[in-house]
Amino acid sequence: MKKVKKSDQASEKAKQEAKPLHPLAEVAIVGDKVLINQREYRIVVNEREALDRDVLREKYDPYLDQYDYLVGDVSSDHLRLRGFYNDYIKTSIDRKKSTIVDYLYEYCNPGAPYFILESATPSKRPKPSRRRRPRPKKKPAFTEKRVKETKFSKKSYAARRKKKPNRRGSFVIRKKQS
Repeated sequence: MKKVKKSDQASEKAKQEAKPLHPLAEVAIVGDKVLINQREYRIVVNEREALDRDVLREKYDPYLDQYDYLVGDVSSDHLRLRGFYNDYIKTSIDRKKSTIVDYLYEYCNPGAPYFILESATPSKRPKPSRRRRPRPKKKPAFTEKRVKETKFSKKSYAARRKKKPNRRGSFVIRKKQS
């Protein structure tokens, strides 16, 4: 029993002494708006009052600023945050806004509280690139040149075999004398 208590005390001390890998975020909730590090978000869904200012302050990472939507779900008293882009951004399909519902069904516990935040300043829609017409080349790629005919003498140029000397009769089979 003493070992269990010591390990529990050690884990509690480790939790208290553990420093977050990122600075704590500045979070303010005003009505249906949320300000996180001077970036404004609109609350789209707040299922079962999952949005908690203190927990969000600890878990928010500045890396999440790049996303247009933030989804947070609470499971076993832990907040898990995940970011999603608008559908017009070129990225993998599981990072797009249209897959938020699939994420909630597949990765979150059924009935678990969750929230969805939409960024007030979404990422810019990329402009379609104009295709440029290739410029005509100054010189043609291939110029046709006339090849001169080579003149061969009237002798036959076929390869000739040299005849080997006749070896017939050089090998004789003789009967064994007994």
